[in-house]
Amino acid sequence: MKIPPQFDSWLKRLLSWAEVGGNFWARSWLLLVGGLLVLGSVVLKWVQSPFSHNLSGLKLSLVSDPGINPHIALLSVGVLGVLVLIAGVVLQKAPAFLALAAAVLIMLWSITPAQIAFRQPSVLRRLTYELSVTPVERVFTKDYLVENYGSPELVPKRLNLESTLGRFLAAWSFLRVGWYAFGVGAFLIFLHAVRRMPAPRLGVTAALLGLSICALFIILTPPAIGQYFYSKGILAKAEGRSQQAIADFRRAMRWDAWHAQDIYLYATIGRLQKEAGISSGSPERSVFRASDLLEANEYEQAIFELSKAAETPGALGVTARQEIAATRVAFGFALYRSGGIGGAVRNWELALAEDPTHIYALPYLARGYYDLGRYESGLATAKRLAALIKDHSSAVADVYSTAGDCYARLGNFAEARRFYQLSLVADPILNYWALTRLAGE
Repeated sequence: MKIPPQFDSWLKRLLSWAEVGGNFWARSWLLLVGGLLVLGSVVLKWVQSPFSHNLSGLKLSLVSDPGINPHIALLSVGVLGVLVLIAGVVLQKAPAFLALAAAVLIMLWSITPAQIAFRQPSVLRRLTYELSVTPVERVFTKDYLVENYGSPELVPKRLNLESTLGRFLAAWSFLRVGWYAFGVGAFLIFLHAVRRMPAPRLGVTAALLGLSICALFIILTPPAIGQYFYSKGILAKAEGRSQQAIADFRRAMRWDAWHAQDIYLYATIGRLQKEAGISSGSPERSVFRASDLLEANEYEQAIFELSKAAETPGALGVTARQEIAATRVAFGFALYRSGGIGGAVRNWELALAEDPTHIYALPYLARGYYDLGRYESGLATAKRLAALIKDHSSAVADVYSTAGDCYARLGNFAEARRFYQLSLVADPILNYWALTRLAGE
């Protein structure tokens, strides 16, 4: 069949473009695939929180705690990764520059778990704390509310936080698909750049990959020293050398912020001070007395002792205030079980006032407001919590059902039905709470 002249020129042009595209793909497919993986990864989930907001690459800050409700950070892994990738592609005529950019991407990828475990211990502490509060929240739902039998979140169950390696593995266990995609993309770009470099390539390749090793070494050195002193302290404690153990624990705290934020280590120091007959009025002794009182469920006295330690400047004061908030949540839960709903609500309110990041009190507080007939307050609390945990199907479904219950009590049945439907959309698997409410039970 004869092709018309007007189409013949277009066909030749199309074949020419196809040939150019095929040649470009053959030369640069590693760069194209790697670049797409890096670009796509920054909006994917990097860190899965068991309860609060998940972190994408754009929200995973390298310099500060992203907080309970994170925002896009200029110094996040995602933003820096995109900027480095763009610079490498612009300068790719010199393969060494593209290889350097890829090496920086690999460095950002490799240091992420170490960053969470050692440079931002408050992030790892919050993640691991959420592992413990999530089952408690589900027990509360099971005992006092209509059961939601939806599938649980996929989160780690057992973590070893007593060693440096254990904390590194714990941080790694919270990483998700975005982190893996970023790493694969970075390695593909690096392979493309190395393939284009003139021989010899081995030395340059080793030197560039050494960036990641050096960065990891810099991050790991202080916690490794802290772990050394912590282990020495444990040994001295076991041998009955109380004052030496205290000195080693304090050195561990200076080198590693994880230990400086460990309320149980402060209690251990207080116990050792008591055994050695020293520092009777120290804040660590107050923390030790509080730990004993908590074991006896004497919450009010424990809060009083912790409040003494909370007046101390520095990490101890901050840690004690956080423990006060956690104690108030537990105290409120105990009061709720015994019928003291008003006292429970008051303690949950105080917990949030003392530590606004302690959002784990919000599910209880929303239900407490409902039980007291404070439906407007219950709605406001439920909506606040829903925005913070929207990534977690089962938990946010329960929050929507609580909001639906409040609307029903206020006589706004249209909004009540809407929130029960939102609950089913969030978690449609055996969500009897929303189903029975929609059925009018």
